[in-house]
Amino acid sequence: MPSEKAKENKALTATCVACSKAVSTETAVSLTGVEDGHRKAFVVCIPCANKGWRPPGFRGVYTVRPV
Repeated sequence: MPSEKAKENKALTATCVACSKAVSTETAVSLTGVEDGHRKAFVVCIPCANKGWRPPGFRGVYTVRPV
């Protein structure tokens, strides 16, 4: 759920690619993966990232964050 600040400013919201929910950019992370052979940033909410969702081609380390 977007924060009050994000509800007022649509530039502060994003859609999680894992669960398709609208989230505040304060509660989202950008994970880099590969799509069609090119690097791409995937916006994921912190709960989905903490549960283990990773984009295809993800190479890196994700540190679990508090929700």
